[in-house]
Amino acid sequence: MMESYIFLFVVLFFNFFLVFFFRFYSHFFKIIDRPDGQRKLHKKDVKVFGGTIILLNLLLYILYFYCFDRNDLLKVFHSEKELAVFLIASMSIYLIGLVDDKINLPALNKLILIATTVSISIFLNNNLIQDIHLSFFLTQIYLDKYSFIFTLFSYIIFMNAFNMLDGIDLQVGCYSCFLIIFLIFSGLEETIGIAIFVALLAYLKLNYDNKIFLGDNGALLLAYVFSYFFIKLYNSGSIQFSDEILMVLLLPGLEITRLIFERIFSNKNILKGDRNHIHHIIHFNRKNYLRFLLIQTLFVAPYFLSFAFKNNLAVIIFCSAVYFLLILIFRKKRNTKIYS
Repeated sequence: MMESYIFLFVVLFFNFFLVFFFRFYSHFFKIIDRPDGQRKLHKKDVKVFGGTIILLNLLLYILYFYCFDRNDLLKVFHSEKELAVFLIASMSIYLIGLVDDKINLPALNKLILIATTVSISIFLNNNLIQDIHLSFFLTQIYLDKYSFIFTLFSYIIFMNAFNMLDGIDLQVGCYSCFLIIFLIFSGLEETIGIAIFVALLAYLKLNYDNKIFLGDNGALLLAYVFSYFFIKLYNSGSIQFSDEILMVLLLPGLEITRLIFERIFSNKNILKGDRNHIHHIIHFNRKNYLRFLLIQTLFVAPYFLSFAFKNNLAVIIFCSAVYFLLILIFRKKRNTKIYS
């Protein structure tokens, strides 16, 4: 227990340093997001440092407890092999995102690299989705020989959907705080949860000050880590139903589904980015916090409504309808402004 309290102090001090002494070390980090007047409309060059903060905190957590209390690590990872695979996969995903932030990898190449890394991680750690158990469907669906493919598909879809949400300051950071709190309350060991949560707060502070972006390195890393622990907690029974996870991931799922179909019907490359995401359509900016609150409400509403209605299927249908209605309303407003 004492080691956990000491670690809390260490992680708070470390992130305090990252936030308040940013200008003393940031010049060593050379990955920069430059505005291009098309998809990137910020006004100045910004360091893409968010993923580095997340990774450094994960490394700090692993190093600290590996040295002082390995039992804490074994509560999260059942063996040193699983820990090693998770760490190597996380660092690989981070590096793929970092290279993409630096040279803008072709979308297909990036997808192949991510899929390969995730496949190796799934195979070595056997962290598979083996069944689908829905609270509103009596029959439990066992995936059997399709388990690996379904797990890989789930990783790739969520990682791409999560990355699509990273286009406006604070948006993914706030949503990530909600996800890590959900994971902690669902049974994730508090020490690693706190390490990630404090890292997110440090990122949010620097992002709010216009000093850093999360970047692909951060969005992909966070999405991989969240996916990994969602599956572990579901397999352990800490999360009982598959739709409990869907409640907190509904908006990214709706986003990527809508964007894929719209790009297909418009004869566009489904892997190529555009400015048709929800934060572009609702058009949040720092002067319009009500729209920011609206987007954040969409993120968390399904989860909290599931407690009120006790019927997750009804919540999914209702929230999906609200999502598409808001897209239509704000898209109409945007088109009206363009043609007026």
